Amino acid sequence: MRRRLLSQTLSFLPHLYSFGLKFNSTEASWADLPGDTRAAFECVFEMESVKEVELEYFYEFPVQLLMSLTRLRYLALSNVRSDIDSDSDVEYDFAPCEVALEGLYLRGLSPDIIETLTKTLSSADGPPTLRKLALTSTTFEEDFYEAVVKLIAACGSHLTSFAWLPTIVFRESKPHKPNQLINIYIYVNISPAFSLGPITITQLHHLRSIYVAINFQDLLVPFDDTLSLLLQISTRPKPNAIEKIILECHCITFPYPWITQDSGNTLAEIWRPLDAALCATRPKPEYGVETIFGNLKEVEIILSANTIAQEAIDRFMKEKEELLPGVKAWGVVVTVRVDDTEEKRLLDWLREM
Repeated sequence: MRRRLLSQTLSFLPHLYSFGLKFNSTEASWADLPGDTRAAFECVFEMESVKEVELEYFYEFPVQLLMSLTRLRYLALSNVRSDIDSDSDVEYDFAPCEVALEGLYLRGLSPDIIETLTKTLSSADGPPTLRKLALTSTTFEEDFYEAVVKLIAACGSHLTSFAWLPTIVFRESKPHKPNQLINIYIYVNISPAFSLGPITITQLHHLRSIYVAINFQDLLVPFDDTLSLLLQISTRPKPNAIEKIILECHCITFPYPWITQDSGNTLAEIWRPLDAALCATRPKPEYGVETIFGNLKEVEIILSANTIAQEAIDRFMKEKEELLPGVKAWGVVVTVRVDDTEEKRLLDWLREM
């Protein structure tokens, strides 16, 4: 009865635009789903109105169905396994097909699936359609970085937005004093092991925005990945087109544990490396100097209310005018906002990029 109700409900949504299918972390096999349920989902994937699909915790997902999802506008995949992973001897047809994919989020995928997406996207007639790419590496997948490098090389020439969202592991904070009444905050621990590795964006000449998740808890230099991306761009001979940088911040505390008392503990001091990188100049071929990020118009800072205590958020908002003084002097708008979304969907990142 419940399966029939699901099928009937989906059939009553002729104008469905966005569809998400998420199972728990134990994953679910596509082959084990009832036949009418699979048929209902396949009908949804084929609906002309559906332009966004998010899949999480699936295995044995049909590779041909996966390839057909490249006709969508946005596709987000997390911990999805395809039947191509268990049957690598099967040959698949990568003939030119309908491809309209603009945004792609990849997390916890095998290199085989990424390679399949690469071949499907690159086999289409016409220039690449991909404009937004968001990445999260995990401890589970070997050769993830190499597969992503090939994807960017084959399909990323027209990318305008790039997001680096390192793996997060959750743990709870503990009270510092007995009987102390505090809220329990979920902290994000972004491990240095998940740095950019061989992933490079130097060849992405059309980039307009960069989105980076930053952990302020355990890292000696919280801006490592951000500065690495900026360095990749700044070393190119041609001026870059970056207009917006989005920094999603987690686990900010006061005072900062990695800053000595002698060096100061102000926001301006903490964010000085980023300010210097964005204000860097270089000699112009003809004369004088030029600002490397001369097209930059906005730096947006997002404070995660799920990982930052309210006291720290209040302190940050009080001192936010100290942030990035050099960038502001160039006329760049620096904004700060708080994100209290309990659980951000993968598609949300694609929309915000």
